[in-house]
Order: sequence, then structure tokens, then C-alpha cells
Amino acid sequence: MKKKRTEQKTKQKKQKEKRVWTRVILSLLVILIIVGGFVMYLLFNYAFERGGFSTQLGTNVNTEWYDNTPSQTWTQKTKDGLTLKAHYIPAKEPTNKTVLVVHGYGGSAQRMSTYIRMLHKDGYNVLAPDNRAFGQSGGKYIGYGWKDRTDLTNWMHQINEYNPHSEIGMYGISMGASAVMFTLPKAPHNVKWAIADCGYSSIYEELKYELKNLFHLPANPILPIATVYSKVLAGYNFEDGDTKQTLKHNEIPLFIIHGDADTFVPTKFAYENYRNNHGKEKQLCIVKGASHAHSKHVEPEQYQEKTAAFASKYFN
Repeated sequence: MKKKRTEQKTKQKKQKEKRVWTRVILSLLVILIIVGGFVMYLLFNYAFERGGFSTQLGTNVNTEWYDNTPSQTWTQKTKDGLTLKAHYIPAKEPTNKTVLVVHGYGGSAQRMSTYIRMLHKDGYNVLAPDNRAFGQSGGKYIGYGWKDRTDLTNWMHQINEYNPHSEIGMYGISMGASAVMFTLPKAPHNVKWAIADCGYSSIYEELKYELKNLFHLPANPILPIATVYSKVLAGYNFEDGDTKQTLKHNEIPLFIIHGDADTFVPTKFAYENYRNNHGKEKQLCIVKGASHAHSKHVEPEQYQEKTAAFASKYFN
């Protein structure tokens, strides 16, 4: 009888210990989930919120010409309540040809001064927006090109309202290049060509690469969690932005440029974008020794000649 009571007490003790350990483990899991969620939130804001990582990518750009050239400020009200700004610089001689210039991650219209001046010298009007969450435009969260595609379409509609006889070219760098390629399926009928310099083919794959390259972190479970934040806070899913979908029916002539020393947006994306584009009118130029967004700096004359020839070929 005594032995039985002892066994019963031992059993009860073990059950009690088991309950205690279960509570401890559950408490730790809850803490890990809360801490992990908070860390994911911080990482998301660091990469996606205005004033986060994007502000660390600044490079010195000579903006004297841009700042002193007569221009107009255009405004756009988005469906999600943002006020966006763009700078319109008319050509020296009247023309119906206008190029929409789209900046990259961490950039602004002003910091596209070199490219704007190049296109302006070629005789074109230039409209250069500040993308959402950059420059003078409103917005808290960066669109990574996907949310920007609708904004770019609206800017082109404004170009057509300003001049109903317009012919439009699209020119993007980095994230702006991806935005251009994401926009092509719904571009107005009078878009004659597009140039995409060092753009990624997929938002998800670019973020996956950056997690490993910059932060030495795995894609799972970070990206699946972060994409939930993105959907709730920024209004889009990382997997939405992919040129496999946006270029598969594209018929607008596309010129893809990329440096072979790009470690921010790997050169492999250029080949993917080229393959993803099913249109017959396409070109690919890989610039030797060029790091991210530096193809024009490495081969300035070749860059100028090839982009000018492409634009003039498809403008009427």
C-alpha cells in the first residue's frame, strides 16, 4: 500500500514537472514569436520605409545643370491618397517626343540629373518623377517598382493630356528599370520604347539575394513573414513583381543594359529579363567592369551612342 502511494506521488510529481516544462516551453515560444515578429517589423521598416536603408545609398551627383534648367512641377494624386511630384523639362526645340525617366532605390528625380541631361541633349522633353516614398513625393513605404507601375502609367496619361500628339519613351535605372518593365503591360499605346538599366526580374529574388549578400540571413522564414507585412502595410506582395508575367506578352521594343560587375542587382537578372521578354524587338548590352548603375560611367560614349540610337530608331 505504501509502495503504491509512493508510486502515485512520483507519478503526480512527474506530471506536475511536465506541466511546468510545457508552460515554460510555450512561454518561450510566445516570447520568440513576439520578438521575432518585432525583429521582422524592424527589418521591414529598415528596407521599405522612407528614411530607412535607402538613405544610405547616396552617391555624389552633380545637380547644377538640373537645378538651373527651367522646369515645371507636375503633381499626381494616387488612389491610395498620396501626392506625388514630378519634374518636367521641355526640350530646347518643340517636340512631341517625351521620355519618362524613373530613378532607382534611394534615388530621386534630381539624382537622375546625368541621365536627364543626356536625353535632353538628344532633343527630348523629359518627365522625371520622384517615386512614392522618395524625394518630394508622399508615401511611407517604398513600392519596389510594383506599386510604382500604376503611378508611372498615370504620369504617361498626364503627358498625353499635356500633349495629345505625344510619343513616349521609358527609361529606368535599377528599381526604376524594374518599374518600367512592370509597367509595360498597361503602358499607353503611344509608348514607343523602353530602356531598363540594371533592373531585377523579381522583387522576391532580389530581396532573397540581398538578405544573403548584405545581412547573411536566410530567406526563410524572413521573406514569407515580411511579405505579410508588405501586403498589410504597403499594399503588395513580393511575388507580384516578376517580369516572367509582365514581359511575356510585351511588344514594346526593350533595351536591357547591365554591368557585369554588379553585386547589388546581379547580372543574371539581365539575362532573365531578356529571356522573359517575348517581343521580337529587344536588345541586351552587358558592360564589362561596370558595377551597379555605373554602366554609363564606365563606357560613357558607347552608352550614349547605343541608347540614343535605340530611342531614335523607334520614335517616329
